[in-house]
Amino acid sequence: MTLHKRLAIFWTLLIGAPLGWAMNENTQLYNSANNWDVDGQQGVLYVRGSLSESPCRLAMTSEYQSIDMGNFETAQLNRIGAKGRAVPFQIELLDCISHPTSLLDEKTGQTAWSHSQPAVKIRFVAPSTNEMPNLALVEGAKGFGLQLSNASGTVLSLGEESHPVLLPSGQRQLTYTITPVRTGSLLIAGAYHAVISFQMLYE
Repeated sequence: MTLHKRLAIFWTLLIGAPLGWAMNENTQLYNSANNWDVDGQQGVLYVRGSLSESPCRLAMTSEYQSIDMGNFETAQLNRIGAKGRAVPFQIELLDCISHPTSLLDEKTGQTAWSHSQPAVKIRFVAPSTNEMPNLALVEGAKGFGLQLSNASGTVLSLGEESHPVLLPSGQRQLTYTITPVRTGSLLIAGAYHAVISFQMLYE
């Protein structure tokens, strides 16, 4: 289940909660057996929804982040594939509960399995550079893109699911890095920015 679906269900529950409260407080106003003998038009609301279990929730501070890459010089990117300084950032998951998990690794075909630890995969989505599709495109300065990696240094391909990560119960921080990488296009100095989205995927 994706995080986006979990948020949609959360809002459904919020909308539905006041309806149940109102019915409990107004039982004298509605009685299905004898409340139709009054003047005026009447109707009935049929309310439905669902409650799904989610292993964790995303911390509010992780939903929208502004990451300062600082300044680096063109001399650092003097050849194709040359890299600037890697800048770390964290995605914080809260209230992770003990939960049996079986989450398929799409890359290896193996399954991350645990009796009590939930698992999560992440997918980063952004426009990519023409020369290197694994690099996020930047607006402004030219000649490089942004590479995403996990804490162990494994490069994460844009638009693809990462390997599953088993999470301990409680609070968990997932660390990733963003690195400027030189492409084959002309290097032009200047300010730049990029927008990268991410999606958390549970079982």
